[in-house]
Order: sequence, then structure tokens, then C-alpha cells
Amino acid sequence: LDRKKWDKPPKNCIKINFDASTGNNRTGYGVIVRDDNGFVLGGGGGFKDAQLSVEEAEWYAFDESIKIACLLNIKGNVIFESENAGLVNKINGQKRDLTIIGSWIKDSLKALANFRSATCVWTNWQCNSVADYICKKMCADACN
Repeated sequence: LDRKKWDKPPKNCIKINFDASTGNNRTGYGVIVRDDNGFVLGGGGGFKDAQLSVEEAEWYAFDESIKIACLLNIKGNVIFESENAGLVNKINGQKRDLTIIGSWIKDSLKALANFRSATCVWTNWQCNSVADYICKKMCADACN
């Protein structure tokens, strides 16, 4: 088994991993923010009392990760990393997406002007394990 691991971002860059989970009429999200040394700068998670589609839930986590980066006053180069290839493709190919989620993504992308540069890239799910754990914990805790 070829196990992947999380990689540090390039020098002078911040990497933000985000993930979402759905179940029991709830959607949870998790975000972890790390610098180019791999040190955690922040993160968080939460839930929404709504059953969203997988794609909608991943967008919700992306939008929340942008908000967390802004709250942390991050202004430099940022890489948003997701294991959801469909969302990454939608974010990176925004020219003619006329769907509802396409409209939401366009609104989210306006906030990326807060950073010197910002990209969104796909990662293997094993590289996103911390964000995945946070979002699943948020949903589980909401049930209690």
C-alpha cells in the first residue's frame, strides 16, 4: 500500500486543509492551517443543521476555511487543499459554471482577494486526515 502523507507548503506559504462530512441531517466541517514549517497556526470546525450534498458540504468547508484564514489575518500566499476533486475543478474552472454551487463558489472566491496569492489543489484523502477528523467530530458532538 502506497501511503501518502501531508507535505509542508513551499517557503513563505500557508497551507489550509479543509474537509466536510454529512449525516443525520447535519453537515460538519474541519479546517487546519499550517505554515511552511508545518506548525499549526489555527483551525477549527463546526456544523450546520442541514443535510447538504457532498459537493455543497465541501464548498461550505472551503468557505469556512477562507473565513478562518481572514480571522487569522493571513495576507500572504495560501494553498487551500481538498480531497474533493470535483470541488477543486469547479474552483479552478469558474469561467462558465452556471449551477447554484458555481454561484456560491464565485462569491467565496471574491474573498481570496485578501491574500497575496491563493490556489486550491487536490490532495489524497490520507493527507487531509486532521481536517477530516475535525469535521466528523463536529457532527458527532452535535448529536450529543
